[in-house]
Amino acid sequence: MEQDQFITLLNKYLQGQLSIEENRQFQQLLQSDSKNQVLFDYVHIKSNPSTEKENEEEVFQSILAKIDHTDQMRMWGDHKKTIQQSEDSKIMVSDLMPQKPKSWYQVRYVAAAVIVPLLMVLSFYLYQMQPQTKYAQQYVSKRGEKKIINLSDGTTVWLNGDSKLYLEDSFGKVERRVKLEGEGFFTVAHDREHPFIVEFKDSEVKVLGTKFNIRAYPDEDNTATSLVEGAITMKVDHQAQSLTLKPGDKVTFRSAALSKANAIQVMPAREVQHSKLTIQEGEVMPSETLWLQNKLSFHADPLSLVISKLSKWYNVSIAIENPDLEQFIFSGNMEGYRLDQILLILQQANPNIQVKKQHDSIIIH
Repeated sequence: MEQDQFITLLNKYLQGQLSIEENRQFQQLLQSDSKNQVLFDYVHIKSNPSTEKENEEEVFQSILAKIDHTDQMRMWGDHKKTIQQSEDSKIMVSDLMPQKPKSWYQVRYVAAAVIVPLLMVLSFYLYQMQPQTKYAQQYVSKRGEKKIINLSDGTTVWLNGDSKLYLEDSFGKVERRVKLEGEGFFTVAHDREHPFIVEFKDSEVKVLGTKFNIRAYPDEDNTATSLVEGAITMKVDHQAQSLTLKPGDKVTFRSAALSKANAIQVMPAREVQHSKLTIQEGEVMPSETLWLQNKLSFHADPLSLVISKLSKWYNVSIAIENPDLEQFIFSGNMEGYRLDQILLILQQANPNIQVKKQHDSIIIH
């Protein structure tokens, strides 16, 4: 199809990879179809970071005008064809003149019908064209274990159970970029010339030198960033606006649940909460970092999060069969406890909790 051919050539054009023959075909397709011109114009305002919003509106208005003009020219062409076919008939010329311009809402409707499908394709290509970060090194901590990693820049990272840390292949050259899946505590070596960036769940934290904790497990809805020392800036979902954290600050965001019945999954909204770190009685470290001292810490955690922590801590599969129990809240610090002891404590805290062992798994019902 010509549309697919134009999209392919447009992609190569944006990357400066068109051959002489491809450029000729590209220009021909650009001039032969107004929809291609619409897409080409839109590419320029989206691929140029210096374009201001006011200019975007002007370009969009010009796109609407082009669509309206093209529509009217098409209608007039149809009328001219009718005139030529009806030379021997008595037809009033006034009946064959172009109709009056469509109202603004009709034009907008036509614009939406033309632009939306094109922009869906365009968004995919623009995403494909973005430079993808390549990670050369990977560190993994299994369930039930913790790992200490000393990076080449002097930064130390503690990985909690069932976590992964990836290092960019160009780590330290321009910036120090890593990616975290799971939970990690970072003591970042100060280097003003090479900022340290942690990616996690479509978000990122940027620092120069500081101490902070991130919990961002793929199988958990909540993601938490806790700052112990220094300062960091944080972007949620790569939004332009940054959050600035000071020592003692904690930022938690939760992904809205996706409808399983809906085959088309829309990007979930983020519920961002800004709070303070918690230090429980008898402790000197915030609850969010007590795992570094080999202590299990729960602070008003729903049972679903408690079970997730226990599964990773003891390397065992635990499932909740009764959904009504998932929001049961539990708090407490535990050190040196066996799993069966903790499960007994949970049962004592909520008599509705029943524990059943099934092969190598544990069922909460």
